[in-house]
Amino acid sequence: MKVAHVFVTMPVGGAEDLVFSIVRHSAPGRLAEAVCIRDLGVAGEAAVQDGLPVTLLPLLNGKGKRFSLAAVWKLSRWFRQERIEMVHTQVYNAHVYGVLAAWLAGIPSIMHHQKTFNRERRRRWWTMRALSWLAAKQVTLSEQTRSDVMQALGISADKTAVLPNFVDGTVYTPPKDRPSLRVSLGLPVDAPLIGGIASLNSQKNHAATVRMMHGLLQRLPEAQGLIFGEGPLRGELQAQIDSLDITGRLTLAGNKRPIVPWLQALDIMLLPSTWEGQPLVILQALACGVPIVSSRIEGNTAVLGVDDPGMFDLDDDAAYVERVHSTLTDPAFRLSLVQHQQRLQAAQPTFVDFLHQLDCIYHQAAPKG
Repeated sequence: MKVAHVFVTMPVGGAEDLVFSIVRHSAPGRLAEAVCIRDLGVAGEAAVQDGLPVTLLPLLNGKGKRFSLAAVWKLSRWFRQERIEMVHTQVYNAHVYGVLAAWLAGIPSIMHHQKTFNRERRRRWWTMRALSWLAAKQVTLSEQTRSDVMQALGISADKTAVLPNFVDGTVYTPPKDRPSLRVSLGLPVDAPLIGGIASLNSQKNHAATVRMMHGLLQRLPEAQGLIFGEGPLRGELQAQIDSLDITGRLTLAGNKRPIVPWLQALDIMLLPSTWEGQPLVILQALACGVPIVSSRIEGNTAVLGVDDPGMFDLDDDAAYVERVHSTLTDPAFRLSLVQHQQRLQAAQPTFVDFLHQLDCIYHQAAPKG
């Protein structure tokens, strides 16, 4: 089966990393590639340099979000020319183009929901409802999201499937020599080093990390912080960092590809998001053996459990500071956090398990006969 994973562009993100792992491990009987219909994006360009099967098909011009029916038609022609047998989409804009083009080309499509269902974005529900009639299958990360999607979009259980995320254990591994790794990256060897990896948007709640860093430095002046990613809030976050006089102690480090060595170099990975699906960065940190401090929200507790010692409530800045400080300075607390998260990592499915489940979903969605 030849599968196309459609994106408008490929910025740095969890959905992109997941697809790179899928195309990296194409199995007998399944040939997967990614296709971008506007531009490659940062992650797409890095993937091409790594030799992964990522195709640029420039059907959309500029950065605007205006819908293009011509792009749908041209994409459907490309599907037929390339003998694509299944279309798989991961994000909203890709759903719109990928599902419509697949329907026009007469091939099945999979809509993959990478987040918990956002009940507030009702204006998108009508589009998603229409696409749901055309898609062969909808994939969610949890039973709760599956239930939410079925109710909101009016689809039956037989058109849905649950497939938890995974990370590629051949790529995300604990560092062999963290001090040497830090030297190679130009990072301080001995300083407590914490960092977040996420787009600079309101959902990721980096403003909470800025406030946390200000409080942490009053108790642990030698600490260093990094935030990896780009987005519309860069200027606002930098202004907040400057106003709190922590410039040089917390750095907006931009996009880094590959992200693995930067993640491996951290003492703590931070994720204070206001909402998530099943954050791939948490699974990546678990695989790298990096302790995680995160917000107590549905997507995070679904992965780490409600009893994870590193969690804090969204409206509790003091608890955020305390969790980070304790992880860095209290050996007993750090041990409890590490042991809890090591048990979770041991229970994670392998990429072989994930790909087997994915192949089953593809065969269920494929035309019978």
